[in-house]
Amino acid sequence: MVRYFALLLLIVNFYACRQSHAPDVSGISVDTQFIRTEQALSDVASSDALQEIYKKHPAFYKLYFNDITGIYGGSNPDSLYLAYSGFRNDTVVNDLFNRVHKRYANIDIIKKDVDQMFRYLKYYFPDKTDVPDVYTLISDFAYQMFIFEDDHQKDAIGISLDMFMSPDIPYKMVSPDNTNFSDYITRSWNQDHISKKIADIYVADIVGEPHGHRLLDLMIHNGKALYITSQLLPEKHDSIIHEYTGAQMQWCYDNEFQMWTFFLDQKLFYESNLNKIGKYVYPAPKSPDMPSDAPGRTANFIGWRIIQSYMERYPETTIEQLINLTDSQKLLDKSKYKPKK
Repeated sequence: MVRYFALLLLIVNFYACRQSHAPDVSGISVDTQFIRTEQALSDVASSDALQEIYKKHPAFYKLYFNDITGIYGGSNPDSLYLAYSGFRNDTVVNDLFNRVHKRYANIDIIKKDVDQMFRYLKYYFPDKTDVPDVYTLISDFAYQMFIFEDDHQKDAIGISLDMFMSPDIPYKMVSPDNTNFSDYITRSWNQDHISKKIADIYVADIVGEPHGHRLLDLMIHNGKALYITSQLLPEKHDSIIHEYTGAQMQWCYDNEFQMWTFFLDQKLFYESNLNKIGKYVYPAPKSPDMPSDAPGRTANFIGWRIIQSYMERYPETTIEQLINLTDSQKLLDKSKYKPKK
């Protein structure tokens, strides 16, 4: 019990420390616009009513009907209404509309999170001046999140709220043979992770592609992404940043030294065969040959800790400079990373 309390205190201190070092962004103006298309489309009674809705955001609705739902790709308003009515009155889709309306009738908390994330994004990356509009929708499990060009030729974000209903929806039953609907992935499909997944879109673009294919290259690259995400979301717990359960996050902290020595002993740092290293850096239920409590992506956790060690040793380093450090071995050496036994 004492050991558990000490570990919990360590995690809380980590979180509190990250919050206390966050810059003041209160002076940065952000007001993300949320367009609730699932509410607009909830009770459409005629072809004319659907056309009035369509005309407000034609770029989105063309994409929505043609590609996201795939219900109609033509231009006849009556045919579109007929196709949409069939979609809307489907038993599963109707249930999704009801569930989403009940869960997300009010999204003020989500907007607050997203606004704050964009403030930090603009602080660290002043060139990211355009805050996209966010379109919420129901896709019938087709897409979770996507970027598209709106009617003003600006980037906008689409968020399928039916893909953020965990644990109320048993996603595994939606497509039992599809690994994308596995429990270890869908457990993060909830309200707490929406701002994190929006941040992921930007961070992926910011860090670019890995500079190498060895485990060391991938874990450093992913560690940078996790570090930047944590800077954009300093109020979020590390378990959300890593998309782990609380128990999995604790296990990683508690076994950091053992994970490090495992990768050393197995000579995996310079391995580039994805069949051998993939589950240590990409979504997976477990990390092969580690204890059963070890989650997947454990190498990313170590990569994140290496980046933290580097940034603590060189606090004058900007995030832009960190991104441009492309030599993984040199970064590791300079970090002086050494997990405690």
